[in-house]
Amino acid sequence: MSNHDKTKDELIAELETLRRRLVDLESSAVDHQRAMSTLEKQAHASEAALGKSEATARALLESASEGILLVNAAGRIVLANDAAERLFGYTRAELMGAQLERLLPARIRGSHAAHLAGYFVEPRVRPMGIGLDLKARRRDGSEFPVEISLSYVESEEGTLAMAFVTDITERKRVEAELQRQREITFHNEKLSALGRLAAGVAHEMTNPLSIVSFRLEVMLLEAPEQGLPESLRADLRVLHRNTERVAKIARSLRSFGRQSSGERVPVDLNGVVDETLLLMQKPLEADGIEVLAALDRALPPILGDPSALHQVLLNLLTNAREAMTRGGQIRIETRPADRPGFVRLVITDTGPGIAPEDLPKIFDPFFTTKTDGTGLGLSISYGIVQDHHGTVDVESGPGRGTTFVLTFPLPGAL
Repeated sequence: MSNHDKTKDELIAELETLRRRLVDLESSAVDHQRAMSTLEKQAHASEAALGKSEATARALLESASEGILLVNAAGRIVLANDAAERLFGYTRAELMGAQLERLLPARIRGSHAAHLAGYFVEPRVRPMGIGLDLKARRRDGSEFPVEISLSYVESEEGTLAMAFVTDITERKRVEAELQRQREITFHNEKLSALGRLAAGVAHEMTNPLSIVSFRLEVMLLEAPEQGLPESLRADLRVLHRNTERVAKIARSLRSFGRQSSGERVPVDLNGVVDETLLLMQKPLEADGIEVLAALDRALPPILGDPSALHQVLLNLLTNAREAMTRGGQIRIETRPADRPGFVRLVITDTGPGIAPEDLPKIFDPFFTTKTDGTGLGLSISYGIVQDHHGTVDVESGPGRGTTFVLTFPLPGAL
């Protein structure tokens, strides 16, 4: 049927149908446009959220106090944070793509590669090297103690190991200082107990020894009048000499056990050195020992007992003199300590040094390597320095001489 054959009503119906289809198409187009707009908004929101998430993750990564490294199965660094740069001294560009072994001491690089390969076989969250003394290596070659915690993440590149590295240098220093303080406290308590015992023994010994020594002197003086034979006089001299030796030991015990009066006055360490050297100069020269003094005359005074400090220096110089049987050199130095508010007195000799097995025991009461020593000189000196809130450090070794470093606080430093 042609359009000419259609009735007017039929044409009107077809037009209405076409109009409705057009309306439907226009409505679908609007809906499609709205859907596209919604999808675009959601896409922008997702991108913004992803960007924000990445920024947050990056901020967290960079703000971490630990050095953070991401390492792939080949052992190459694929990510490092600011703390890792500061920790190891490398730039981010130098770290990226570098082998992790670069950050380890050379002696453990081989074994570490095997450990890393084993970790990727069974990755898990764990601390590394519990109970071990772990070390890392900076760009300049210096080593420092670290703690390392391991974790892992899955990525498009596969499994990545994540290492959290913490520099524990300061913690190690504090632990060492606490251990040192515990040892000092124990040593002081031991000295105090022995001091009380020694003082009591010395007190009981003094009077009988004085009587015996006095009677022996009288007998030796009267020996010619009494007609005593020379052999008996020789025996009396031996008895008197050994009685005096025991009396000397008793005096040392009394000095060891004597408690400080607690009275302190300003003391010039340089003055203590000057006066002690004046006393010891002739005996030292006679034994072929040269004394070199490097004294900082600008040092402020410390608070102390001048007589006790003289005794400390006298004991140390006497020990050095007795050690250098063939002559040598003693250097005495005063200077500010590395620690603010403290000064140092350093005595170095060129003697034979102290055996490693003896070094930890030299301040123990009655320990001596001398055939005629009491083993109390260094114990007394140690106690005096401790009583002045000071410290004593010793550096020595066979054939390297011995150095005593005495450190004292200035007034107000404690």
